[in-house]
Amino acid sequence: MSNNISNNTLHLYTLGSGAVGVKNLLFGSWLLVYFNQILGLEPLLASYALAIALVFDAISDPLVGAWSDRFKSKWGRRHPFVYLAIIPFGLSAYFLYSIPTDTSQTALFIKLLIASILLRTLFTFYETPRAAIGPELITDYERRNTLSGYGVLYGNMGLGIMSYAMLAFFLVETETFSGSRAFLNPEAYPKFGLLACFLIIAFGLVSSLSTHKYIPDMVEPDPKSFKFSEFWKEIIESLSNRNWLVLFTAGIILALNVGIFSSLDNYFSIYFWQWTPEEISLFPIIIALPVVLAGFFAAPLAKGKSKKNFAIGLFLINLIVEPMPIWLRLLDPYVPIQIFPENGTDALWWTIIIFLCVGYFLRTAGWILVISMVYDVVEDGQLTTGRRDEGLYLSANGFIQKIISGLGVVFVGFLLEFVGFDVKNPTILEMQEPIYRLAFFQAILGPILTLASISCMFFYNISKSSHEEALKSLEIEKD
Repeated sequence: MSNNISNNTLHLYTLGSGAVGVKNLLFGSWLLVYFNQILGLEPLLASYALAIALVFDAISDPLVGAWSDRFKSKWGRRHPFVYLAIIPFGLSAYFLYSIPTDTSQTALFIKLLIASILLRTLFTFYETPRAAIGPELITDYERRNTLSGYGVLYGNMGLGIMSYAMLAFFLVETETFSGSRAFLNPEAYPKFGLLACFLIIAFGLVSSLSTHKYIPDMVEPDPKSFKFSEFWKEIIESLSNRNWLVLFTAGIILALNVGIFSSLDNYFSIYFWQWTPEEISLFPIIIALPVVLAGFFAAPLAKGKSKKNFAIGLFLINLIVEPMPIWLRLLDPYVPIQIFPENGTDALWWTIIIFLCVGYFLRTAGWILVISMVYDVVEDGQLTTGRRDEGLYLSANGFIQKIISGLGVVFVGFLLEFVGFDVKNPTILEMQEPIYRLAFFQAILGPILTLASISCMFFYNISKSSHEEALKSLEIEKD
């Protein structure tokens, strides 16, 4: 690959990650609120639908990744997949949040199931080949941190645009839906889906077109004939890479943690902190600052350091910072003095936003380094197999993104049913006991999952020196 990939090209290419952020938000923070609290689908049925959709994901991700590694066309290995998927991917986002004509339990279950499978499959055909372009563009150990940083930055930008639009413009208070109940205004959700459709298509087209000119310089697949039996053997051989397995396991646990508790964000906003949409409409804008800082400064801060050790340090600090507001609120009844601001106060607003900003910076910077570590597995695997399997290895990243917005939501559906969130259009008072059960659960499980994820990362062993040795052995020019 050319060694003249400019930062402008990297910005345009990684803008495609904005569609990833949009998709994560569609499945994460709002899906259960819409189907459970507004449309009235039982949490268990929602979980079953999302669990079935995840089974399709488990099959489609590595297959599409390996297919794109071996695909031959005049537009290269990756771009045809991305171009074909962009518009259907966007339209499926709108379909997920469109108003159903039939709100029976069976009809809602079928709609959620079909829409989830459709959206997730189209996301696979878009994101797995698109993400695999990155390691071909950039081979340098340090600069891959920049590539990863830009991707995470624009992923969070897509998420932030959607969140701000929803809180500031779509969730309008009415006589029926006032105060915290404005979150349950059904008119907001189709507008949310329409905006998602537009952003996905825009991000996707800019990203794919920005790298089209590099197609002639990209790796061409082996010209040998395709054999299905060898195809499966090669997949198993590539995915047996020790460093990939370590990161994949750590990523799934970390993503499960993020997925569970991001799915609960709006339940906590409504019933625990009792915000109105207007009160927290600026949160996505303010939180964007530490995300931007992490996107730009994670690479310089980690320069000359071990990616693994630096990422582990960031996650360990965040282990304490992120759950602190809930810990302190839960401790309040058991101590003689007020240790956390009361709901409805300015002090609470400022306290929460400070914790969010610090937590988002730490988590984002750590995630940037983890993705960069996955990029380095490409050459590590090539030393063993003789193949560049960017698509296959990066399918793990796509699958982990789906764990964030999928398996976490599946688990939360069961949890909501268990603690008592099986009531359609409840009052704030009715949900106080269930929300405090959720808070105790989050305060315990979150740190346990974070520690489990960090423990896996200790077994990753690619360093800057070993990566440069791999490039030298493979006679790959360092970007």
